[in-house]
Amino acid sequence: MPAAPFDAADPAPLEPLRTLAEDAARVGGQVARQYFGTGVEVWLKADRSEVSRADEAAQAAVVAHLRAARPDDAFVAEEQLTLSPPPPPPSADRLCWVIDPLDGTRNFIRHIPLYACSVAAMIGGHPVAGAVYDPPRDVLYSAARGSGLRIDGRLQPARVGGAVRARGVNPKPVVAIPSSPTALTAGSAHAWLDRFVCRGLGCTALHMAWVAGGELDALLADNPRLWDIAAGALLIAEAGGRVTSITGTPLFPFDVARYGGEPLSIIASADADRHATFLAP
Repeated sequence: MPAAPFDAADPAPLEPLRTLAEDAARVGGQVARQYFGTGVEVWLKADRSEVSRADEAAQAAVVAHLRAARPDDAFVAEEQLTLSPPPPPPSADRLCWVIDPLDGTRNFIRHIPLYACSVAAMIGGHPVAGAVYDPPRDVLYSAARGSGLRIDGRLQPARVGGAVRARGVNPKPVVAIPSSPTALTAGSAHAWLDRFVCRGLGCTALHMAWVAGGELDALLADNPRLWDIAAGALLIAEAGGRVTSITGTPLFPFDVARYGGEPLSIIASADADRHATFLAP
């Protein structure tokens, strides 16, 4: 399959990319799971966040799997890439794989089984296929643009505002908030604590998959990177939800060519029609 272009009106060519994203996310998640609970080597990045040997091994496995299938694609990944031959630079007109091999490293190295592998394909600034794999539960969320949300390969019925509300119950929303809100999101986080039932589980990719699947009604994330959210944003959109900045502006199209790992601040909701309910006051 050529790296570009893809016809936005025809989702069929995207299905092989969804399948490839699924397979790659499983590969990365299975590698990470082999390290879980083993006392894996850990060190600190420049920003003082933890990284482990499992992160590096999982990313290497994901990238190798993708390159074997599509050697001419670009990459944006959380951990450093040292590939030979080097991949082409990310650009709007070339398919780019956006990878978080092990989201939830702080949980992982503390033997908390809340972590995920996230793999997305982007072109033209938009995610077009992606998968989030939850290794401890062996659950795989995936989507291709225009084809709906799949969980473990099964196409999910359209939901309105999450699985609980779809069953005719309208409880207080259950939402995910940052573990340590920054000045940018502290006001929103405090407002959410007053209005909603809040959770903070330390894994943005899982939070987003759970919003897509209806387990959560919304999430607030104050410092994720593109690799944390690219796959999840597509999952949520295909499930009928919405993802924006905390002020409601669109995240996509996103310029992958200029991206240097800067943090993003987002709000995602399971029901696009109720998205304004969760925006910053």
